Order: sequence, then C-alpha cells, then structure tokens
Amino acid sequence: MNALTQLALADFRERTRRFSFVAMIALAVLLGYQVINGLFILRLGAYRGVYNAAWIGTLMAVTLAFFLSLIGFYLVRGNVQLDRQTGVGQILAATPLRRVAYVMGKFGSNTAVLLVIVGVLALAALAMLLIHGEDKTLNLYQLFMPFLVFAGPVALLVAATAVFFDCTPFLRETAGNVLFFFLWLFMVPALGSHLLAFQVIEEEMGVALLAQGADYGGGLVLGATQAVEMQTFLWSGFDWTAVAGPRLLYVAVALLLAAVAALPFDRFDPSRGRMRQQRRSRLMAWRQRFSVERFSKSFTKQATIQASIERGGQLTPVMASHHKLSLFAQIMLAEGKLLLKGRPLLWCVVAAGLILACLTAELATVQRWLLPLVWLWPLPLWSEMGVREGKYGVYPLLFSAPAPLWRQLPASWTAGVLLYFVLGSGALLRFLTEPALLPGFLAGALFIPALALCLGAVGGSERPLQILLLIFWYLGPLNGLAAFDITGATQEALSLGVPWYYLAVTAPLLAAALLMRRRQMGG
Repeated sequence: MNALTQLALADFRERTRRFSFVAMIALAVLLGYQVINGLFILRLGAYRGVYNAAWIGTLMAVTLAFFLSLIGFYLVRGNVQLDRQTGVGQILAATPLRRVAYVMGKFGSNTAVLLVIVGVLALAALAMLLIHGEDKTLNLYQLFMPFLVFAGPVALLVAATAVFFDCTPFLRETAGNVLFFFLWLFMVPALGSHLLAFQVIEEEMGVALLAQGADYGGGLVLGATQAVEMQTFLWSGFDWTAVAGPRLLYVAVALLLAAVAALPFDRFDPSRGRMRQQRRSRLMAWRQRFSVERFSKSFTKQATIQASIERGGQLTPVMASHHKLSLFAQIMLAEGKLLLKGRPLLWCVVAAGLILACLTAELATVQRWLLPLVWLWPLPLWSEMGVREGKYGVYPLLFSAPAPLWRQLPASWTAGVLLYFVLGSGALLRFLTEPALLPGFLAGALFIPALALCLGAVGGSERPLQILLLIFWYLGPLNGLAAFDITGATQEALSLGVPWYYLAVTAPLLAAALLMRRRQMGG
C-alpha cells in the first residue's frame, strides 16, 4: 500500500509540472465560465429551478459529469505508454513493484487529476452562486454534494477505463482512442440516464415541480441555451442519504476495472507480446534505415553541388530546377511510404471499399456520410504527422539534412494531401459533376493534413488531433452543426461557405508548424 501511494503521488506531482495540466485547468475554468454565463442550462420542459445553491450545484456537477465522461478519458490516458517510451517502465520492472500496485497507482493518479478538475468546477459553482444567484443563501452542503455524488463516480470510472485501455496491448494506440469514442457515442444514450444521474434528477425534480402546481409532462434537457421562455420553480435539493447509495456501485465498478487492468498489463516485460514487439522493432529499424539512406543521398547530392561551386563550375537553371524537384519528390514519396507502412490488410480493404462506395452511391449520400468517413478512416495516419520524428527518435537525422525545414514539412503535408485525394478519389469524380461540392472536398484535403502537422509539431502527441477530428466528425457531419462541418456535408454549411473558412485557415496552420519546427531546430 505504501508503494502504491508513493507511485500515485509521484505520478500526480509529475503531471502537475506539465503544460498539459495547465491546459486541463484552463479548459475546466472555460467550462465553468460558460456555465456561469448561461451557455449551458438544465431544464424540465419549459421550467428551470431558481438559481440557488442546490440548483447551481446540480447544474454544474451534471454538466461536468457529461464532459468528463468523454473528454476526461483523453485528458488522463497515455501515462503507462509514456513510461514505456521514456524507459521509466523498464526501471520500475527491475523493482519488486507488483503489477496490481503499479496499475492502481496509475488509477490513483488519474483520479487525482480528474478530481482537481472537479474541485475547480466546484469553486466555479460557488462563484456562480455569488454572482448570478437569485437566492444567494450559502448552503455549501447542497452546493458541493452534487460534485461528490454525481461527478465523483464518473471521474473514478473514467480514470479506471483510461488505465484499462493503457494496459491492454491492442487498445494502447489510436485504435483505443477511436474505439472509446464510439463506445461513448452508443453507451451514453443507453446508460447516460443512470451514469450521469439524469433519471434520479428528473424523478426528484419532477415531484417537486408537480407539487408546486406546474404543468409538467416529463423530460429533462441539459444543453445550450435555447430561445424558450423559461418559468422557474423552487428546488431545495436532494435527500443525499437516499441518492448517494446507488452511486457507490460505480465506485465499485471503477475499482474492479482498475484491478482487472493488471491482467493484460505486461509489466514492461519484452518477452510478453514478443511477436508484436519484433514487428514494431523491424518497422522502426526500417524507418531509421530509410531515413539514413534518404538523407545520405541528399548529403551526397548537396556535396556534389557545393564542390562544383567551389571549383568555379555552375549549374544551369534547368539542372538546378530538376535537382530540387526530384529531391522534393523523393522526400514526398518517402513520407507517403511512412504514412502507409505497417497498415494491416483490413485497413486497405476498408479504404478500397470506401472508394468503391463513393463511386456507386447516390451523390447526396456521398456528400453527407461517405466523404466524412473517408477523412475519418485514416485518423491513425493523420495523427502521426508531425509526431513521427520524435516518436522514433530521428530528429538528429532530420535536422542534419539539407533544408529540413523547407523540404521535409512541405513534403509531409503534400503526401497527406495526396493520400486524401487517393482515398477520396471516388467522391472527387462524383463531385466533378457538381462543382459546388468541390470546395468541401478541397477543404478536407488541405486543412486536415495541415491541422495534423500543426498539432503534431506543437504538442508532440497524437491525441490532440484524434480528439479534435472525432469531435468535428461528431458535431459536424453527424449532428449537422455547420461550424464544425469541414467538408460541407450539410447544405447549411455549404450555403454559409464553411469549407472556405477551413481552406483559409490552412496557410496559418502550416506557418505555425514551420515556426514550431524552426524553434525545435534552435533557429
């Protein structure tokens, strides 16, 4: 137990020193600010509670629980993989530390990080009561208990799920991130009424609402402010002794899931999963060897040109132009191979199926559903752009090559654009007969690789892009919010010219990626 506590505490302290922890707190403050300003409301039909301690605490806690159920997973996951990449895991493997203790320590650290966010939102609820409260009676018990009873179990369950995904081999990487998103997408409608406490909230508040003579027919809504004329009723809070008991079930499930995560955990033992490790080693060796060969050829050509200049010779403009074009094309081809290297046959089969489906389906189906799937399917490929060099330790090779800033990054972006054109070729051929749809196709082709490079260069992690693209896909094509519709899947987005805005952002994203790479080079 002492080792578990020390590991969790040390891991939590290390996390608090990262910039990402500051970003988490900033996001929590932003969410609290939006709730304080009335962007998110909780209503029963056309009724809402008087803004007192009980109502504000419930509103803030349930809003937080909803966001933690998705975003919290991505905020805390990846810590086990970080120990594996930095070599800390191998050091821990040489100690008597047991697998269960290590996994529970990571679970404790994840829980502590998420509970810090819960604490920030609890303070935001207090601020909301003092600023916007219609009844400013300082009932701290009813104000803070919703965070403990509603948001707390969700935080524990998300922390345990993140540990389980980190310890399970096939869920560690991008596949796990995507799988969790779709699990959340389908599970929240099914279990959200219990997990997020919507059912108990509606039952208890509905009784109070009907007791006050309101004409209420049922239904609970948590969402953005709508143009609905709201009536108010008095809500004094829950009987927490009756409400808190069933919520303990989620705490028990979280503890059990965290303990089960120790079963697939390999304790950083290379002998477990040897075949997978060998394939990964061969892939890394191939990439490093390919990079060495490519940069060696580049050095040789550059040395030849330099020697010719020093001897007084000159290169004709045609020769120089041909040299630069061929070298850029070689780097672009290498980047394309790196994007596709190691992809399973199933991935290629699905990609071919999407191309064929775009060629044969109705044009409206291609625009609304198939093209968004085309740019979502290569998410593991997009997320490696800008990150691969640091992940496989080839920065020294890359930075020592001639003009790494103006050749490698543009070549990587061009390779990403060409990949999009290949995967979306079926849609492109169909869109040629409907030119109004072409800006959406081009927005996806140019913007997404640029966003991937920028986030990869700035954050050095694959997760930001994975989270953003999944959210864009969920809010844009799936739910029809025009502002997030990159490729113009809906007519509203096309009429507002949304794809043109994403096309305009492409150049600044590339510029930001170049600036960050220049900074990494020490320039």
